[in-house]
Amino acid sequence: MPIRLRLVSFFWVMFLPAWAQSGRSINYSAELGGLVATTPQIPFWLRSNQYGTVPLRGSFGTVRLGAEKTYRPRPDSASRRKSRFDWGFGVNVVANAGYQKEPNQPTVLLPQAYVKLRFGALELVGGNRMEVFGLGDTVLTSGFVAWSGNAIPFPKIQLHTPDFVPIGFTKNLIAIRAGYAHGWFANSYIQGSYLHQKYIYARLGKPSWRMRFYGGLNHQVQWGGHADYLVGTQLAVNGHLPTSFQDYLSMVIGHYPDALQNDRFTDFDGTNRVGNHIGSYDVALEWIGTNQNWLLYHQHIYEDASGLALQNVPDGLTGLRFLNHNTTASSFFKLRRWVVECLSTTNQSGPTFDQTARYQGGDNYFNHSQYKEGWTYRGKTIGTPFLAPYTTLAEPVANLGGSFFPNNRVVAWYTGMEGVFRHGPSLKVRLSYSRNFGTFNQSYPHPFHQFSALASAQWSLSRRLGTTLLTTVAIDRGELFPNTVGSFVSIRKVW
Repeated sequence: MPIRLRLVSFFWVMFLPAWAQSGRSINYSAELGGLVATTPQIPFWLRSNQYGTVPLRGSFGTVRLGAEKTYRPRPDSASRRKSRFDWGFGVNVVANAGYQKEPNQPTVLLPQAYVKLRFGALELVGGNRMEVFGLGDTVLTSGFVAWSGNAIPFPKIQLHTPDFVPIGFTKNLIAIRAGYAHGWFANSYIQGSYLHQKYIYARLGKPSWRMRFYGGLNHQVQWGGHADYLVGTQLAVNGHLPTSFQDYLSMVIGHYPDALQNDRFTDFDGTNRVGNHIGSYDVALEWIGTNQNWLLYHQHIYEDASGLALQNVPDGLTGLRFLNHNTTASSFFKLRRWVVECLSTTNQSGPTFDQTARYQGGDNYFNHSQYKEGWTYRGKTIGTPFLAPYTTLAEPVANLGGSFFPNNRVVAWYTGMEGVFRHGPSLKVRLSYSRNFGTFNQSYPHPFHQFSALASAQWSLSRRLGTTLLTTVAIDRGELFPNTVGSFVSIRKVW
């Protein structure tokens, strides 16, 4: 199936212009670039939140092709009924060459290959799609805590409302955004495992109000599957994890199974619930000014009942986002967007896991006994990239041992900035500093400090031809990752 998908995506990218219809917008992009680094490992901010398209190690060249059909613009209210149904698609193909090969990093990647259907406020999407989940800034964030866009997307079927939908009887005071999805962890280390995903968010505030409040949650579960490493253990029945419809319903609502163990699962699932759960409670406050927009947000991480009951406060991601909408004549440099975030994951409902307690504690974020690589896909963290697998750590740190995520007790500070020079390029900067404590099961002998930075400039080569030059440099200095400097240069055309 992966080979067929790649061939189909190549066909779409190369031949869709021949049948593009008038009135239907199809956008295309092509990019050619290369990355070099002073050490085998690529700097943190050059590879994080890139949807798994940047390898971990080795200088490389890359070709990226994309095609996207957007929805038609909605007509005026007199003919709105004719526009309730529409469709679109997106395809992105990434081919890398020259990097150090790893089992989870093929040469040709398909971060996007989806079809979407719209009917009114609802949208049905099938395939791989680049997306994040949570409340916060989606452009400059360090990475949303539960689902960040750090790993390559995998196949899903999702029914959702892509935008907030006003509740009629509230006269636009309350709007809801919700979604429900089923996915497949394709070509994973554990075969036949699935994703369950849902979210719901509410917005309080009329369109004319300057202040709006947001709140809601998202919930993800990896469940099912089979693997040789599970055979003969107390974690599964003959290496298989439960996948019946009854188990699905139990997993969806986070309910303990009715039995402690049976012919489908062992007492591990009977006492811990079916599947690997991860999600976040999200709250945000937005202030909308004439030329400015401020967004204050918090994503509270949870993995079990203790997190749901807020026993792990203050763990999570807290951020402040500023947008500058001033369109008047600017000075030499105009700041467009600025983000400050703090991530804390050190509480984890206490250091001890007590099976008999009401709130068991010892949350051990992103690690899981049945799913040995935890909250990852193809070796990359699905959630915040600050919780990194042992494969990415500097050798002295990785040699200390531990689980797949040997460092999930982290305090990190981050800032990102985006702006434009009046007669020059647009500029983007990311800076982060973290203190890393290991896990409660195996603490580091002392906190490991890590500083990572990135600066990139995008230059317009030809507005008429839609070509731009991107130049980026990044650096890692500290104890957690290898010290390295890297640079990425590419030329991109959009039409």
